[in-house]
Amino acid sequence: MKHFVITLMGPDRAGLVDQISQTIFTHHGSWQASRLSQLAGQFAGIIHLSVSDTHADALVHALRELDGLQLLITDAKPVTPNPTTHTLSVTGNDRRGIVQTLSQLLAAHGITINKLNAQTQSAANTGGQIFTADFYLDIPPDADISMLHEALEALSDDLIVEFDSNFTQ
Repeated sequence: MKHFVITLMGPDRAGLVDQISQTIFTHHGSWQASRLSQLAGQFAGIIHLSVSDTHADALVHALRELDGLQLLITDAKPVTPNPTTHTLSVTGNDRRGIVQTLSQLLAAHGITINKLNAQTQSAANTGGQIFTADFYLDIPPDADISMLHEALEALSDDLIVEFDSNFTQ
C-alpha cells in the first residue's frame, strides 16, 4: 500500500472536487484526509490518499492529467492521529506580523501547529480590521500551559486568547 500527500492549486470551478474524487476512485485510491479551500477565486487543497502498489503509478499519472491544476505529489507514511490535539482561538486587532508573532511564540514552547484557520473582518464600531484565528496544536506533555497562556496574553492588551476545555495541566 502506498500513501501520498497531494497539494493542488488552480482556478476554482464547480465540480472540481468531484473530478478529483472521481479520479482517485476510478484508479482504486482511497481518500484518507484533506484540507480544501477556496481563496480569492483559487482552489487550494491538500489530500492524503492511499492506493495499492499495483494502481499507484496509474493514479499519479491520472492526477497529473487533471486540467488547470498545479500538483505536487509526495510519498507519505500513514500516521496515527495524535489524541493530544488542542484548540487555541485568538481574536484581536489586525496588524502586520500577527501570525508570525503567534507562530514564533508557539514554536518557542515546542508546540506544533497542525492546522490554522485565520481571517480578518471589519470591526463595525471602529472601522478597523479584526483578526481571528483557530490554531489546532500538538502540545508536548512537558509544556507549561500557564506560562504559555501568560506569554500569549502579554503579546498585546487587545488580544483575546481562549483554549479548549481540555487545555489544562
